[in-house]
Amino acid sequence: MDAGRLNTRVQVIRQTKTPDGYGGNFATETVVKTIWAQKVETAGDIGFEDGQRRHYIKSEFIIRKKTAENILDNDILKVEGEPQRYRFNNKFEHIDNQYIKIIGTKIEKVSFR
Repeated sequence: MDAGRLNTRVQVIRQTKTPDGYGGNFATETVVKTIWAQKVETAGDIGFEDGQRRHYIKSEFIIRKKTAENILDNDILKVEGEPQRYRFNNKFEHIDNQYIKIIGTKIEKVSFR
């Protein structure tokens, strides 16, 4: 793997709960870090969820192993410049000693015009 192929900036977003002062919590999102990755779209499916047609795009993110050490399973990936986010399907599939592959799914609503 050539480090020059890590050409996509990806934000790692973590959802946290913060007390609201009235005995409840509210959720906030924080960008934990911004990393470099190689993104490759590998599959696309169309399905139904909540009565809406959705396009599921599966992508692979290849990142440095040391960078992936602090990424949690419930973190969200967001490619800079894209409005949609990716959720994890599979994490830490080893490529070699220096790089790791993360598989995520981007969900888009499909509209008919």
